[in-house]
Amino acid sequence: MLWYTQFMDNLLNKIFYNLKIPHKIPKKILNKLNYYFSYKKYNQNFFEKEQNEIFKYFGLNRQEGVKKLILIKKDLDFKSRNSGMSSEHEVIFSSLSLNSNKSLTDILEIGTFDGYNSLLLSNLFPNSNIDTIDLPETDEDFINYLIIKDNVSKFIQERNIILSKNKNINFFSLNSLKLLNYKKKYDLIWIDGSHGYPVACIDIINSLHILKENGLILCDDVLLKLNHSNSDRMYGSIATYETLNELKKQNLIDFGLVYKRLSAKYNCIEKRRKFVAIVSKM
Repeated sequence: MLWYTQFMDNLLNKIFYNLKIPHKIPKKILNKLNYYFSYKKYNQNFFEKEQNEIFKYFGLNRQEGVKKLILIKKDLDFKSRNSGMSSEHEVIFSSLSLNSNKSLTDILEIGTFDGYNSLLLSNLFPNSNIDTIDLPETDEDFINYLIIKDNVSKFIQERNIILSKNKNINFFSLNSLKLLNYKKKYDLIWIDGSHGYPVACIDIINSLHILKENGLILCDDVLLKLNHSNSDRMYGSIATYETLNELKKQNLIDFGLVYKRLSAKYNCIEKRRKFVAIVSKM
């Protein structure tokens, strides 16, 4: 009955935690009710149709991209990953791989994490060079990053196995701020590093410097309706959206937004919706 013991422990921890902050309980209840009713009335078909139209605006066929992505993931045996967390950025990559008007010879990924996205890119673009960078393993932010802090060495070992599966993947242990000194240019840059100030802003500026003509930058986890007081340095921040807006005001870039996920679980509350930005230089 281990599961029951764990369930009761979690339940008691939540109860004791909430007893410490009784003034916040009414707000929590209202948030739960809001989520419940928003979830119930959410129409995923509506958002999928809208997403298809957004893809069309960028010259991409989302339906065909989804079909190819399913086949690629099946071949790569991505079953072990949390499919519910699958993001539309993967569909963008897949759709781009089908676009004969886009020649993507050199691709840069900022934020390797577990290596699966690099592996996906290397299979979608088998004739392209995939450079992927992440913080050195001794970096404090890397050690404390998400779930890996308890067993960094195991995480790195498993990541390196994934990265070694394709010869067109090149991993560099590098702080993304040092891209300031890069000379190499890229057709596609995927920004998925630290999401807050100042790093997210610097990553965008550096990426614009090393982007080829007619190249694209994709930015992950764009939040539109987040207060600065609720932002953090690593995960949830409005930094990307504010930076892109300022650059657009000066006619330096153009950008559009694609829903990051379409399921009700992640998309039913408007102010919590995340987007992927598609950026091009003016």
